[in-house]
Amino acid sequence: MWIAVVLAAMTSQRTHTFVCPECRRSIEVDDAMRATLLETGCVVCGAPVTEGDIADSQTA
Repeated sequence: MWIAVVLAAMTSQRTHTFVCPECRRSIEVDDAMRATLLETGCVVCGAPVTEGDIADSQTA
């Protein structure tokens, strides 16, 4: 039963589409990576990231 709870939590992870305003790289990210992008910038080119660069979330 514990495994089913863990799997259910893993499969319901929210994802977001990030498109860098500078290098135009597009990647799917989870909530934790979304927060990191907003704090530190693009992982590819280092450009600042705003809320508008990350599309609305969806449930997997």
